[in-house]
Amino acid sequence: MTNENIKAKQSLIQQLRDVAEKETVWLEKNRQLYAHKREQLDHLIKERGFTGGEVTPEEHKLSKHVALYESRRSGMWDLAKEINEEEQNLKAKTSSK
Repeated sequence: MTNENIKAKQSLIQQLRDVAEKETVWLEKNRQLYAHKREQLDHLIKERGFTGGEVTPEEHKLSKHVALYESRRSGMWDLAKEINEEEQNLKAKTSSK
């Protein structure tokens, strides 16, 4: 692997780390709000199960917010996996030099 390729790979890894850091800050900042909304949503779903009612606008809104947080959290796991793979690939290619 050429020095140019190594630098490009290191730059990619740093960019991924920067994105991960920002995403981690967002997730942590919104963690308690997510937990509160998740609890509210679960309560509304449970109540609706007892009454056989329809999905309320509040339940729909909470569901969207909860899904957004969970999607971003899942994406963070994917990003962490990608960073790890890129670091391992770089290590393997530089050690076989």
